[in-house]
Amino acid sequence: MTDNQMKAPVDYFLFASLLAVLVLAEPALANKFETIGSGVAGSVHIKRESLQTGLLACGIALVVFALLAVIVPRTNAAFLNYVNWKASSAVMGIIGCILLVFYFLV
Repeated sequence: MTDNQMKAPVDYFLFASLLAVLVLAEPALANKFETIGSGVAGSVHIKRESLQTGLLACGIALVVFALLAVIVPRTNAAFLNYVNWKASSAVMGIIGCILLVFYFLV
């Protein structure tokens, strides 16, 4: 037998195993995700306040990081700005502004 002939049954077995895992795990995941909406107890005001807090914190953080990427270009690897600091700053700024807009809309 050649290597390709020996590899084919293994490939079919792995594919069948992956398919079985996905089919068997899907109902368990579906039940888990159905309960997420009712997982946060409290009034609408409390839920809205927690959502606004998260949006505001993430939005401000991303805008600050975008400004830092422009102020100190090519000095911090965390901003991916050794080479493409302009694109990194633009992406973080745009996402930060979108989060802040959602903060004001919620």
